[in-house]
Amino acid sequence: MDRSEAVTLILPGILGVLTPLLYGVARARYGILNYGPVAADLWSRPWYLLAIIAYLIFAFVGISRIMASRRYFAIYEGGVAHNLGRKMTFAWEEIAGITTETTQNQFLGILLRPYVQGYIYPNIGEPVRLDNAIQNLPELLTILKAKLYPRLLPRLKSNLESGQWLYFGSLAIQQKGIKLLNKHQSNRAQAIPWSQITFVNIESGYMVVELSDRPRLKLPVSKIPNIELLLQLIKMGVNS
Repeated sequence: MDRSEAVTLILPGILGVLTPLLYGVARARYGILNYGPVAADLWSRPWYLLAIIAYLIFAFVGISRIMASRRYFAIYEGGVAHNLGRKMTFAWEEIAGITTETTQNQFLGILLRPYVQGYIYPNIGEPVRLDNAIQNLPELLTILKAKLYPRLLPRLKSNLESGQWLYFGSLAIQQKGIKLLNKHQSNRAQAIPWSQITFVNIESGYMVVELSDRPRLKLPVSKIPNIELLLQLIKMGVNS
């Protein structure tokens, strides 16, 4: 939290606490001088209570801002480092993929601010969630992909050319077809030949797969790591 943010937080907070507190003191003094301690206590108590509530809100917001200011995500030549709950570092070779998702809700017909989030998938361990608490998150995700994808593409292309299945979350591709993976039956999922697939594209947050002999398939983009690489590999001719 920089100095300007501190000023915009502290000044309203101080005013929010002192205003009801000082008015309560004034009401208590007036009551004591004119009507006695009972009236003073009765008239001042709501303002003291309001001051306490304002103080608790101010303290909560202040602590939240301080904690948020300690969160960081940094990109280096050899990898990334972050403190998003706990400090961790990953070399580029330790990162398997990235997913991104943008949602924009409505309130009374008015579009709200887009909400962006992403996940970094390490080779080992739980995914790392990136959300709007990180400044300039869309730009950060773009830079991450620009750094990571050129490192992943040659290996993916080589594995594909050798006949291996490439896994992208709930989807896998191979030179001969595509396979939709069920979490509990991934080994038994049936492959769909490329000859039965007429169209693959991104529409409104979904990857749409048009099939010649069955209804279209829709997969959330947020569940497909490295979707840009997936589309690039498909365009390169996986069924050749």
